[in-house]
Amino acid sequence: MAQSNDDRRGMVNTLLIVMVGQVGCLTLVVILASLFGGLWLDNTLGTKPLFTLILLLAGIPISVIVMVYVARRTLDRLKSQSVPDKKESSL
Repeated sequence: MAQSNDDRRGMVNTLLIVMVGQVGCLTLVVILASLFGGLWLDNTLGTKPLFTLILLLAGIPISVIVMVYVARRTLDRLKSQSVPDKKESSL
């Protein structure tokens, strides 16, 4: 059975909302892990802002890499679902 245009649009919107939610949550996790890890290291080693700043700055490219990975995975899923079946197109 072929999907209607509204069904496909709804699926795309749902996937995009899920992707944005995943990226937001994963970015928050990376930032909080960097912050608390840096604060813990600074307290343990007696270096006040050093490790907190280093880990927060290192968290920026990590967040970008995670965003790209999630976006690519979502786009691959979207492409695989939008390709029509050969059996359906031949009917």
